[in-house]
Amino acid sequence: MDFFKLISLIFSFAISNLYMQAQKPLTLKECVDYSMTNNSNIKIANFNIDISQKKVAEQIGSFLPQINFSGTIDNNLKLSTQLLPAEMMGGESGTYIPVKFGNKYSVNGGIQFTQKIYDPQSLLLIKTAKLNKNIALTTMQQTQELSAYNVCLVFFQTVIIKMQMNVLKSTLNSSEELLKSISLKYNNGMAKKIDVDKIQVSYNNTKSQLDQSELNYYQSLNSLKLNMGMPVDSTLSLADTNIVVSYNLFAVDSAFKYQIDDVIDYQLQKSNTSLMQLKKKAQLYANQPSLSFYGNYNYNAMRQEFNFFDKSKDWFPSSGVGIKLTIPIFSGLQRNSKLAQSDLNVKIANESLDQTEQSIKVIIYNYFIQYKNALNNIVDEKANLELAESVFKNSQLEYNQGSCSTIDLIQSENSYLVAQSNYYNKLLNLFIARIEYEKAKGSLMSFLNNLK
Repeated sequence: MDFFKLISLIFSFAISNLYMQAQKPLTLKECVDYSMTNNSNIKIANFNIDISQKKVAEQIGSFLPQINFSGTIDNNLKLSTQLLPAEMMGGESGTYIPVKFGNKYSVNGGIQFTQKIYDPQSLLLIKTAKLNKNIALTTMQQTQELSAYNVCLVFFQTVIIKMQMNVLKSTLNSSEELLKSISLKYNNGMAKKIDVDKIQVSYNNTKSQLDQSELNYYQSLNSLKLNMGMPVDSTLSLADTNIVVSYNLFAVDSAFKYQIDDVIDYQLQKSNTSLMQLKKKAQLYANQPSLSFYGNYNYNAMRQEFNFFDKSKDWFPSSGVGIKLTIPIFSGLQRNSKLAQSDLNVKIANESLDQTEQSIKVIIYNYFIQYKNALNNIVDEKANLELAESVFKNSQLEYNQGSCSTIDLIQSENSYLVAQSNYYNKLLNLFIARIEYEKAKGSLMSFLNNLK
């Protein structure tokens, strides 16, 4: 009983620990790390790697000894008839006697052994399978990068919406206090009904914006769960809810530099070019001879009755070994046509590689320009936000002192909310621009790993 109590205690502690981890707010890096093991596309990519490894083993196995057993059981319902000259049996010359040859039942069984000695095409297939495995590994990296990219986009979007919600809540609280104050003044005959209505409209508009932001937040949070591979009904909270202070981290190392070989699309195109070259070699090797060794050992028996399990009856063994040489001579010019096609495919792959390189350079440079513009925009937008906030606070102070009209206060509040919205949109654009820039030059994963 003590043992079972101990097991129950350990199990309860484990469940509690898992629950606490599930409730722990996740940073961007933790969300990305979670997706690396739970995203369905990454799991599928892992399966494809396993398949490619098995294909390598399959091609290697084709060059190893092949041993097969075969056996047949024949029931000759009607034996074949042969015509023999009648004079062999003492009959009349020029006539024939029908004779049936064979046995009603026959059994054959044996083992065959074959071993390739020289087959360049088989060796080339092994190289091709290994290259396909490398392509599967590169595709896995591409899938991981795309998953991390999607998680980053939705993460930043969710955090920005949360920040907007906080601002709207603060503004709504101020509007609520102001509405209570102006209502009290109206009841005491110190304010006009139209001023109360204006504040009420402003309050209702802010509350409506807050309600919409809350809906957008939970929708964005569910989208983040989907990209992470997390069950939608699970609990998820984000740690970086005040990411404003960290945008400087995204602004560092803004020099335009990259390595083309780091870009996964370029790596895949290079692998595809190598694959086309191997296929061309396969067509060249198709004209070369192949050599293999074989051997067999067989038993057979013939009976008029089905008594093959009778140990007193004879079985007859046979065996043999040999070497088989195959030399392609003429294939109706098919090999020449296939070789010409392979040569053209190599040229297409080389041209596509050059095109991919130029396209990547343009994409990286364009994203770099977009990122630099986003950096400049966020500085201007932050200054405008600070100015709008200052105007709004001064308007509140002046309104409480009676030197600011209701309409001026509401206008300053609306201007402040617009400035907040513009700032957060530009902040989101900055984050997205940096992520897209890093992804374009193939350094997204290393960039995310360096985030603190």
